[in-house]
Amino acid sequence: MSNLQRNTAMAALLWLVSAVATLTSAPPADGPSIHILNDKSERPCAFEAVGLLAEQLARLAKLDDSHERFSQVFAVYVINDAQDAELPAVAGSYSVEASSLRFTPRFSLRAGMGYRAVLKPDELHKKTKSGSAAPQRPTTAITVDVAIPASKPGKPTEVTQIYPTAGVLPENQLKFYIYFSGPMGRGDAYQHVRILDARGKAAELPFLEIGEELWDASGRRLTLLIDPGRIKQGLKPREDLGPVLEAGRSYTLHIDRAWRDASGRAIKADFEKRFRTGPAVTGAIDLAEWNIQPPAAGSQAPLIIKSPRPLDHALWSRTVLVADAKGIELAGNVSIDDDERRWEFIPQNSWIAGKHQLVIDTTLEDLAGNRIGQPFEVEQLGTAQVIERPETVRIPFAVAPADGG
Repeated sequence: MSNLQRNTAMAALLWLVSAVATLTSAPPADGPSIHILNDKSERPCAFEAVGLLAEQLARLAKLDDSHERFSQVFAVYVINDAQDAELPAVAGSYSVEASSLRFTPRFSLRAGMGYRAVLKPDELHKKTKSGSAAPQRPTTAITVDVAIPASKPGKPTEVTQIYPTAGVLPENQLKFYIYFSGPMGRGDAYQHVRILDARGKAAELPFLEIGEELWDASGRRLTLLIDPGRIKQGLKPREDLGPVLEAGRSYTLHIDRAWRDASGRAIKADFEKRFRTGPAVTGAIDLAEWNIQPPAAGSQAPLIIKSPRPLDHALWSRTVLVADAKGIELAGNVSIDDDERRWEFIPQNSWIAGKHQLVIDTTLEDLAGNRIGQPFEVEQLGTAQVIERPETVRIPFAVAPADGG
């Protein structure tokens, strides 16, 4: 092959490589756009920005999904109908797919609400030098509005119960459980629950505000944690703001009716739990203090446990099991009453005389977060002083024959 032929072939190869690179990185002819993704119920559940350059997506893929760069490029807002203005961006997560940038809201989009997805592809061209942004041309935004249909009118959701049910709680009370008659909307729970003192003044930042919120799978039970930093002695939040609750005072846990359910409707009415506070409960749970009342064989009478102190309703419902002498769990139903001091188990089948056992998970807590063998208020331990605790504790009991023999 002559030099001329070699040079001609090399030039052709370089042109081909350049053409392929341009083809693979170029956006579609119609440019960047926004696609709406629906779930199985045909409700919008995610947003995708498509038509971005491959190298732009590659740069984004190297960033943590919480990086502010994502929201600068692509974000979703709630539309304020009253002013036709955008409220703060919806919380969610970002992921870079094969050929798109996807945003998935943290919580389900609410029925009856409008949302605006905003894509600013020009932001991807902006570069910074020495930490400051270089002058750029005005950003061209691509927007897509989506309205979530309102649900059909029905019975409004309401608060059905708040635990603990006792009227006197320890000043180091750790958590509340709020139960609803239907699934609730998520994302703004802390805006609708307050702790008021006897004069109606709201406590400042009483709860540990967790971004995901502590809902059960059905969306009908919310767990509210009082900020542990306001409970434990010597911690900065308590020193700066003081304790949330103080012994000898009256309080109200207030839930306002503006809270919306999963269908976007306000709940039926305000709800309040009034309570007084007593001294702090600081000791670990002592199982030796439990009063266990075994049933007689041949019946389906309840096995009863009485605790001298109220225990955590949700935990007590699932951390105590009943087993036979071989450790095989018995099927049955658990109920809790007497202000969470009384636990009852009714077996699916009649009791059989002989040895049985209670199997208790040591994560069981009282109202102040004290566990079996471990108080909530503990001094900081060094690594060499870590206390190992068993996962379960077993308490044997006997089911006597029906005739007492």
